[in-house]
Amino acid sequence: MKRLRAVRRNNGERKKIWPHWNLTSRVVIALVTWAALCAILLGGSLFPGRFSLKVGEESPILIRAPRMAQYVDQDETERLREEAARRVAPQYSPLRYSREDAERRVAQDFALLEDIRTSTSDAESVKHQLDWIPDSSEEWLLSASRSDISRLEAHARSIVRALMSKEIREGTADLDTVRIQAETMALQRADGPEPGAIIAAAVKRELRPNRRLDREAMDAAQAEARDRVQEVVRTIDADHAIVFEGERVTREHLDMLQAVGLSSPQLDYRQFVATVLIVGMIVLLLGLQTRHWEPDIYERPKRLLLLSLLTVAPLFVVNLLTLALPNVWMLFVPAAALMAAALLADALGIIVALALSLLVGMMGNGGLIATLLSLGSAGTALAFASQLWPMSRLRVVVGTVSAANLVLVIAAGLLNGLHYGTIFREAGLAAGLYSPGAAVLALGGIYVLQRPFGITTHLGLLELLNPQVPLLKRLHTEAPGTYHHCFMVANLAEAAAEVVGADTLLTRVGALYHDIGKLYRPSFFVENQALLGVDNVHDRLSSSLSGLIIVSHVKDGVALGRANHLPPQVIDIIAEHHGSTTVSYFYQQALASGRPQSVSEDQFRYPGPTPGSKESALVMLADAVHAAAKSIPEPTPQRVQQMVREIFRERVVGGQLQRCDLTFGQLAAAEDAMGRVLTASLCRNRIAYPEPIEGGVGM
Repeated sequence: MKRLRAVRRNNGERKKIWPHWNLTSRVVIALVTWAALCAILLGGSLFPGRFSLKVGEESPILIRAPRMAQYVDQDETERLREEAARRVAPQYSPLRYSREDAERRVAQDFALLEDIRTSTSDAESVKHQLDWIPDSSEEWLLSASRSDISRLEAHARSIVRALMSKEIREGTADLDTVRIQAETMALQRADGPEPGAIIAAAVKRELRPNRRLDREAMDAAQAEARDRVQEVVRTIDADHAIVFEGERVTREHLDMLQAVGLSSPQLDYRQFVATVLIVGMIVLLLGLQTRHWEPDIYERPKRLLLLSLLTVAPLFVVNLLTLALPNVWMLFVPAAALMAAALLADALGIIVALALSLLVGMMGNGGLIATLLSLGSAGTALAFASQLWPMSRLRVVVGTVSAANLVLVIAAGLLNGLHYGTIFREAGLAAGLYSPGAAVLALGGIYVLQRPFGITTHLGLLELLNPQVPLLKRLHTEAPGTYHHCFMVANLAEAAAEVVGADTLLTRVGALYHDIGKLYRPSFFVENQALLGVDNVHDRLSSSLSGLIIVSHVKDGVALGRANHLPPQVIDIIAEHHGSTTVSYFYQQALASGRPQSVSEDQFRYPGPTPGSKESALVMLADAVHAAAKSIPEPTPQRVQQMVREIFRERVVGGQLQRCDLTFGQLAAAEDAMGRVLTASLCRNRIAYPEPIEGGVGM
């Protein structure tokens, strides 16, 4: 719906209706909005159908799922993750220089053997130092030569080097395995069993694990294994018994309650702080964007109050109905966005849609899917908001939003892994109910809210076209000539408005009511005198008094319009339809009275202001054209067009159209349109019917 823009007053400046203290009003509205939104999001227990249960307590009643939903089985998910972590193989890290250290120790062992062999110590001491040597090899060792010992050392170091090059993990059987291999290799390389046993004993003594268990790597691998396990998602069917009366509540019960929106979780300080901060940011951005895109609305606390209402009320209703209807935000968020666009501004419709989509996403039963669904549906509706008027084109909005809702819900259902039956059921609801419902709610909200907040829309103007409106009924009864004149002016002005791109409905309504000030003294205006059966009362009045009475009908019309709560745009047309022109007839009559020096032109001049909009200017021109048309003798198309051209030229030269934004091209188009309508009205040729013949055949 195209919102009627406020016309400019006072030489192009908007009339300020709020004093400087409106800053305080804006702050109060922002704080109230912020508090209300936080209360809705945090006060889950305030809404019907929620339960506040804890693990381990007994359920006071049987609780069933109101609709189908999905939840994450935390216990099963945790079990599978622990199992995956247990299956992770131990992670080992290599010990640097383990092979070199083993070879060095072997060399030290054989150096010690050489020292013992050549020492003069007693037998007991020697035997104690050779306790790692097999008894069967001690005699051979003591009798061996130095070269024999060197050869054994070389074999031992070679075997250690080979075995320590393999992976020997601590805490496993790897060390036992390589020790067995060491004994085999020693016997293969030695010249006999005695030296082989010495080599095996030396090697087995110095073998060590070269891989140490890496706790950090192990923890990282287990964490990665846990992360690879997907959450176990279970589906709750509608009417499923979640928890029975008297049953002990488990964590799975709470997960199911939260999935279907029946849970009222215990509020912790982190959730509270996060919600308060995020909602505060949303309200702040809402105000800043309003100030940037629509400063006129930002300066009017009453309009800001409406913006707050269009944000808080839908969220409250969504929270009430979220258990009863799936994806209910697709009904109320588009409706609120359309109302904001129609009553305030198109940009604010987008801002409200974005803010509400973020807020429904923060609800316990919302999430990212709710944000995407509501934002997609509202964005589609706003793209076709202009089709809300006239109502014959409403099907365009409903059809487009229905198609968008269908696609959005199917895509969301596939992402969530819902059953096809559930997907198509919810898609049908969104397309068949939510889209027309959003349009109906928007139209109803616009109709209800426009008058309390002083906003003019096409719906409000349509009411004023009804002939049963009290002002029009009075005009028809008490001033029939003025009533006919207003309708003719409306036809002329509407035709011109259509060709110059002005608001045709506002133009017509303004023309119908532009002369309502004549209701105070209808017999003083010439178009009513013959119909009311009265003489021209001005014949008995002075020119100055007559001029004052004629001029006052503008001021009287403004007062009457305000008393009957006409829209501000219509009242502006009433005040501006004569601009600052003069009542030329009585002014010239006063000049001809014989004392022209005592006549002031200001006595016969309308107070103005001059027209400040296209609609007001077209009503002025149509009013002057229709009044002048009555004085054309034997009207012809050429005479009518010439008269219209002169009226337009007179208003342009007189400076009456300086404040409106009509171009010369638009004036030429308006002149041609009014000329055609007036020619069709005045220059109608009728066939002359012949006189009936006496005695003719009757029909």
